[in-house]
Amino acid sequence: MADIFIGKPWHWGLLVVAFVLLGVVGEFYMHTYAFNTFSAICLAIGCVTVLAVVLTYKPGDRITREPIEEPEE
Repeated sequence: MADIFIGKPWHWGLLVVAFVLLGVVGEFYMHTYAFNTFSAICLAIGCVTVLAVVLTYKPGDRITREPIEEPEE
């Protein structure tokens, strides 16, 4: 399973939380009556999710299936 679900388990939990929050916002049809608020919420969820993954990355952590090679100078 570790080869299928790459990343830390809490990253996957964060993704589930983001999907649930986006689902709740969609369930209230905010995109029809409060589009600016809806857009801000979507942007905030995306930014928090990406920043959480990027800021907790440690060199050597596996985040892709293929290794990321450093460019040669």
